[in-house]
Amino acid sequence: MDSLTFILLIVFVWLVLSGISRMSWFTVSNPRIGLGSAFYHTTRLNDLISRIGGRGRFFWKLLWDVGIISGLGILFTGLIVFSINIVTFFLPRSSDVTPIAITPVIPGITVSFASLPYFVVAIMIGAMVHEFAHGIAAINEKIPLKSTGIFVFLLFFGAFVEPEEEKILKASNRSKMRIMAAGGLANMIVAVFFLTILLLPVGFPLLISPLYETESSGALVVNTVPGTPARQEGISTGFAIIGVESEEGYFAIYSGSDFSSFVQAEVFINQSLTFHFAGGTNPITLQTMNKSEITNETIDNNTGYIGIATWNYFKPKIFSNILFIKLMPYWLLNTLMYTFIVNLMLALMNLLPVPFLDGDKLLAAFLGEKNQSLHKRIKYFGLIVLVLNFALSFLIMGWQQI
Repeated sequence: MDSLTFILLIVFVWLVLSGISRMSWFTVSNPRIGLGSAFYHTTRLNDLISRIGGRGRFFWKLLWDVGIISGLGILFTGLIVFSINIVTFFLPRSSDVTPIAITPVIPGITVSFASLPYFVVAIMIGAMVHEFAHGIAAINEKIPLKSTGIFVFLLFFGAFVEPEEEKILKASNRSKMRIMAAGGLANMIVAVFFLTILLLPVGFPLLISPLYETESSGALVVNTVPGTPARQEGISTGFAIIGVESEEGYFAIYSGSDFSSFVQAEVFINQSLTFHFAGGTNPITLQTMNKSEITNETIDNNTGYIGIATWNYFKPKIFSNILFIKLMPYWLLNTLMYTFIVNLMLALMNLLPVPFLDGDKLLAAFLGEKNQSLHKRIKYFGLIVLVLNFALSFLIMGWQQI
């Protein structure tokens, strides 16, 4: 399915759901369905959030005070960085400074279909952490919750918390700042936690150790390109390459990087290669090709093309021949990476001083009622800066797909 068809299908589904919700015979009020979104309200989580926020009040207040400091730091730093980023779009391309592309989340266009499942999971985790932190902070400031719930926006799921607005308006500026800063701080903490798992040498192996060997013993095939020798000869997702045989000899493969290094250094156009696999899969022999035959791009070297994307193969301790089990570590790593990226971006973007974002409300409470005119100037300056970043990213660099 191409990107345009996918987007049109999503639009059609939401138009149908929105139309049904407006029929006279449709009496369901929860979930509340709108054009492109649906909200389900409940009070079942209120008690849980109230218990968490009601205990250790000193700890929570101290944590959210840290959130105020970090939130204001991110707010003004982000505003400066995004302002400078606009200037970099107009520098000569030969300049050492490269602009940062800022793109909206559009499935099939800026987010590939292959990455979409990881992105959806990451958004769900980020949204729930963000909103629960707001709820805990509100309870800690003795502001009760009206409801909690889940929502769907286009394809993305998340959670929300509704404190009583009247009580928030009457709260002190410091209480308001604690509540507004809580979500961004929680996202930043989650981002640091997942980054630690990814960076520590023992982090990811320890995570998978109950079910998998912690040392990579091959290159796991995670994708094959249609029309390439690998696909034509029957190599498919889930195969674990442990060695490749050529006229020069046998090359043992212990990881995805081993396989990449072998391809770059030892594989040439129209070369015969025999692949050996773990798990008793029979060897497969194929003839490499010129990549230009598939991509129509000019290739300046003699490197042969096979059409295989690989990653480290961690041998399962149980059910080692089941495809789902083999691919779980690869899926888990991608989920960790996307969760880190999404939580980091939620913390940074949501704390910008832009209308409807937490950063705007945090700034309003920080400046107070006496500085409303200054708040408005910063708010609309932030909005202009953000819109220009989006526009220039698209016009000059095109929307980048992840």
